[in-house]
Amino acid sequence: MSDLKQTIDEALNNHRSKYFFPAEITLTTTAFVSIVGIILETVPSLESYFPFINVIELLAAVIFTIEYASRIWTSKKKTQYIFSFWGITDLLAILPTLLIFINLSFLKSARTIRMLRLVRMIRVLKITREYLETHDQAKSQVEFNKINIVIYFLALFSSITIFGSALYLADETQPAYSTIPFGMLEAAKILLGGLGQANPATMTGQIIMLITRFAGLALFGLLITVIGGILNEFLFGKQHK
Repeated sequence: MSDLKQTIDEALNNHRSKYFFPAEITLTTTAFVSIVGIILETVPSLESYFPFINVIELLAAVIFTIEYASRIWTSKKKTQYIFSFWGITDLLAILPTLLIFINLSFLKSARTIRMLRLVRMIRVLKITREYLETHDQAKSQVEFNKINIVIYFLALFSSITIFGSALYLADETQPAYSTIPFGMLEAAKILLGGLGQANPATMTGQIIMLITRFAGLALFGLLITVIGGILNEFLFGKQHK
């Protein structure tokens, strides 16, 4: 049993373990697929696919539950992990799904609780952290630029999904935010261009849009850094570090 516990611990926490990369790929793929399912679940025209989406959601919840239980089992300080930021995030990634499947009729209209499943988006930050820790010694400017590109697109995807979902929750009655994909489209316009075509009707929606604009400025600064590094390498090669 101790060998199994050590293997699982290495798969979850040891970046140099041969089990770490397959485990990370599995969890990352599961997170992205489940997030896409949650997004599509808000599109009425795809109702015929909802049973299939529910199966994907249930499988994702099972995988994340196994991961959560495994992290508790292998952790030397179990309480510290359970009440840590990542421990709470891992729990919130599975708890809404378990509640929904236990009592679907009661939570059928609990849109906010169902949307809590999108806390899995925060796991992308965890993936980013794991990626950076694995590649913490960039041996060249090219490798450094690749890391920056990965960070930028993960941050952009996370921001579009999070703010698009928030706009959907705040202003679902407006056509521009009637589904998460529509909300993501508006969020992308704000983050990439600074302008959205529809102003939220609620105060909450307006606050979310304001925060989205500030996030867009931060992402633009990151994009300038990425482009600057690539152009520096392209124009000057190894003359500048």
